[in-house]
Amino acid sequence: MHILTGLLLSRLFAGAGKPRKFKGFRGIVEIKHTIPGRVRFFIPVLKMDMEKGQLLERQLLKAAAISQIKVNSLLGTLLIVYDADKLDEMTLTGVLAKLLGLEKELEKTPQSILGQEVSKLLKSANSSVYEQTEGLLDLNTAITLTFLSLGIWTIVRGPSILPAGISLVYWAYNNSMKQLG
Repeated sequence: MHILTGLLLSRLFAGAGKPRKFKGFRGIVEIKHTIPGRVRFFIPVLKMDMEKGQLLERQLLKAAAISQIKVNSLLGTLLIVYDADKLDEMTLTGVLAKLLGLEKELEKTPQSILGQEVSKLLKSANSSVYEQTEGLLDLNTAITLTFLSLGIWTIVRGPSILPAGISLVYWAYNNSMKQLG
C-alpha cells in the first residue's frame, strides 16, 4: 500500500516547479499535438458532423493569423496552421469553444473516470436494494436508518469503538436532508 501511495504522490508532484503545458479541456476541446505554428485538436462534437467542421473552417480562415485548417469529421480532429507570433494554443482553444457553443460544457464540474464508475456502482446498488425491498427502502434511506440506529444504540450503551452517538445521529440527519432537497 505504501508503494502505491508513493507512486501516486510522485506522479502528482513529478513536475513540481516546471510550468505545465496547456492541454485544453478533456473531452471537450483537447490539444493532442502541438509544435509552434501548428496544433491538432480533438473535439468530440465534430465527430460525424461535417456541418460544424465547415462552419469552423469558414470562420477561422477569416483570421489573418490562421493559414490552414483541416477538419477530420470521422475522427473529430481539427488541424490548424497559424502564425505563432500572433496566436497561441490557449487563445485558439477559447475561440473554438466559443464558435462551437461549448461554454456551458466548460463550466460543468468534471467528474473523474473513477468517480463515474463509483457513481454507476452506487446507482446499481440503490436499484438492487429498492427491488429487493419491493420499494420499501433505497440505499440512501438504508444508510440513514443505519446511522440513526447506531447513533441511538451508542448513546444508550455508552462509549464504544464507534463514533460518538451524536455524530452518527447528525450524519443520519444530514443524509436525510440531502434526500429532501
